Amino acid sequence: MTSITKLILSGFIITLWSCNWQKPGSAVDKIPLIPKDTSNKNERENRLFVFVGEKISITPIPRSQGDFDSGVKAKYLVLQRVYGYYEKDTIEFEAYDHFGRFGFADYKNVLLYISEYEGRLIQEKYMYDPLYKTKDGRWASFYSDDYGHVNNEHTTVKPERIEFAEEVSFSVKALNENGKEILLTYQEPYFKIVGDKAVAVYGNYVPELFRLKREGVLTARELFGDKKPEVMEMTIQDVTDTSHKN
Repeated sequence: MTSITKLILSGFIITLWSCNWQKPGSAVDKIPLIPKDTSNKNERENRLFVFVGEKISITPIPRSQGDFDSGVKAKYLVLQRVYGYYEKDTIEFEAYDHFGRFGFADYKNVLLYISEYEGRLIQEKYMYDPLYKTKDGRWASFYSDDYGHVNNEHTTVKPERIEFAEEVSFSVKALNENGKEILLTYQEPYFKIVGDKAVAVYGNYVPELFRLKREGVLTARELFGDKKPEVMEMTIQDVTDTSHKN
């Protein structure tokens, strides 16, 4: 084999390897953005998968008599793995809501939080972040309600100005349950009021959105942190008093 032939063959092999390395769904593509801290018991034992998803379908789950919540089956394309492990590039899971409002279904792209319970994949109740592309090609969302969670009272995460690729805005007008028009409040300077709409100015990128959930709701649910269930100490008198209450 001549030197020129070897050079061409080597170049072909390198090119082929590079293409496979970048192929969606390859091993490197399945590595989550944020690694699991296995030194923490709660985190080591959680079965949480967080990902950037694109909606494929949402299907209602038929209700049975006595069901407390409404449910849907959802199918999403996995665009980016953020935390936890999941092999496939599409995911199907169940979601439940007491009021039958599945907010995440209103958006094309969302940051979703899914846990495995007894072999079923189920959305962590009410937990998602709408996502939009930014001018530099990243995913971000508008100012998060998670800043108001008690566990995030001392968070070091701060909202930052986001340059969304397209305007992210919401109407400041809505109808209440009686059909009367009301004005919605959007906190400034995180939103800028322009006529009848609130335009998102501040928000956070995916790593910070996940951190707010992790330090807030997910810690309260004991998937993260060192929180342990509170055990109420009861005296004999307490037990006696309780036994007479009916």
